[in-house]
Amino acid sequence: MATPAPIPEDRPLTLQEQTLVRWLLEHGNADAISFLPQLAQARVAARCPCGCASVDFAIGGAVPPAGAGMHVLSDYVWEADDGADCGVFVFSCGTQLAGLEVWSADGMGTVSSLPAVERLRPMPSA
Repeated sequence: MATPAPIPEDRPLTLQEQTLVRWLLEHGNADAISFLPQLAQARVAARCPCGCASVDFAIGGAVPPAGAGMHVLSDYVWEADDGADCGVFVFSCGTQLAGLEVWSADGMGTVSSLPAVERLRPMPSA
């Protein structure tokens, strides 16, 4: 079965998306902060078809080139209100800030809302 394609969208980031991405970039790996200036030009270009809160970005109207590898800039986890373990990361493709991804640790749930930054804790080391 083919993986459903992202749902095209063209809108500004919500205040919650902006706040979360800014915080993740400020608390990410060594090169994460260098992507912060792109946040001012970021728009949501697509959303995940599963109904979760994951979104892809366009920066200044441009989406990342096809085939550009994903690079995780900042990766955190949190416990949802129902006790489920969830995660969130912001990523780049090439030199472009590319998206915000949320996920459930067990893969069974759909993470349909974004966490408050106060709930985030670093991804445990493997």
